[in-house]
Amino acid sequence: MDTSSAPAPTQIPDLVRIGSVATDTAISVTTDILDPVIFSESEARFVLDNKGILHSNSRITFSTDGTVGPTTNDRAFFPAGVGVHSLIQRAALRVGTKTVCEIEDYNHFAAYETTFLPPDAIKEREGVISGRMMTIAPVLTGRSEPFQNASNSASNTESLTEAKSIQIDNGKGLLLAGADSPQWHPPLKDTDIFPSRTVFDYQVEANKPTYSVLLADLFPFLKTNQLPLFMMSEQVSIHLTFTQRQSGASSERISVTGGGTITQDAVLVRGDCQLIADYIFYPQDLMEQYRQQNANMSFQYVDYQFVKRTVSATEYSSGLIQNVGGAGRIVNKVFCASVGETAEDLQEENLLNVYCAEGPTVSSTGVGTVTTNLKYNDNFLYPIDVSNDARHYHNVFQSEGRVPYISRDLYRGEGQLAQTLSGASGSVNFEDYTALSDLRQKFFYTAYRLNKGERVNSRGIEIYDTRVTVPGASTMRCWLQVMRVVSLRDGMFMMGYA
Repeated sequence: MDTSSAPAPTQIPDLVRIGSVATDTAISVTTDILDPVIFSESEARFVLDNKGILHSNSRITFSTDGTVGPTTNDRAFFPAGVGVHSLIQRAALRVGTKTVCEIEDYNHFAAYETTFLPPDAIKEREGVISGRMMTIAPVLTGRSEPFQNASNSASNTESLTEAKSIQIDNGKGLLLAGADSPQWHPPLKDTDIFPSRTVFDYQVEANKPTYSVLLADLFPFLKTNQLPLFMMSEQVSIHLTFTQRQSGASSERISVTGGGTITQDAVLVRGDCQLIADYIFYPQDLMEQYRQQNANMSFQYVDYQFVKRTVSATEYSSGLIQNVGGAGRIVNKVFCASVGETAEDLQEENLLNVYCAEGPTVSSTGVGTVTTNLKYNDNFLYPIDVSNDARHYHNVFQSEGRVPYISRDLYRGEGQLAQTLSGASGSVNFEDYTALSDLRQKFFYTAYRLNKGERVNSRGIEIYDTRVTVPGASTMRCWLQVMRVVSLRDGMFMMGYA
């Protein structure tokens, strides 16, 4: 067959699919700094211009007014596990009156996501960009061994490296107990000299640090897709609901040095709440051709549904059965976190604040047990209920396809590294927290991967969760990752579920 007159296949790349554009394609980027059209201590709304393609690495910046601290008793900083993400309770991306993505309790969602960030990324970037500093490193304590000095005397001692504990490692140098100035570890001292570490000065709330949050972190839709704003005729807006301090309760925005208290919450600075929007432009003829050839386009993406409830210790110990929804949806995975509601749990005098996932109590007699399973479409996900802690951890890895960078102690409280080390001259501490008790077993997330690609029937998804030795009532949070589909037809967005 003669194909000489056949049209050549289109070479136009998928401009909105991240990573699909040829590297030699001409490209230009413009940046707009947008102020919110609505701003208060409870919410903010941004409106984007319908031009170019919105880059997924666009950011929203935040700062607080520095009124909390600094004194010995009220040195404040953003929680170690979430940083400035603690400010955002809910985030929604809307096109016209339609919601494309929405995440409830985003600050808690961000705590889960932080566990998958590599330690070097947190130390080298996130500590500056978002205020997150949840990385762990061994604490090397001194062990006395003789060595010869210049006069060949054997009366001096040199420290060897012996790890007996772990500590938050934010990349800052260590201060030896009793020292007047920062010194590097290991110390040339005896075993009762332990190192401490603090946040950087720029991370202290009183110094008014400015941090930012990626749009792609707020809206998973943007991790794989970029919004073709130039093809959209409806208004595109971002809605944020900020974390509020309840009457008589502690702050959920910030943490404070161990032993300290605060009397007021951190206050947002309106002038620093800005959307730094990057717009991508390709050659005009390429973009116009793409618009014409894709007047009707559709693609799938992931979004999250959220369920939260209070669970008593009795309900957990007798076997909780919780319906988390998902009826009529294609659900990829479910992950859950449980946080205690005791006075100790609900306070800012905590490295993590409330952004954690607690397991049953660890005591001298052993570790409380957790037995879980998930049921959908009239079948259990696992033929045998999961009670092994290593399997719980594996299920998190399997659900995400990523390794959580958390230790055994921090996940389930098992092991001997998250412990108090102290001596005559000091103790291992971070911001005057003398042990890792605020971190131990505070990352016990459970996750389930539904790998059949089936639509969930009308009964929905049920979580079976039995926990022994839970100290009191807890708040259970579950997120369901669901498949959605969006269509762009003649400039109009239409959303539905896959």
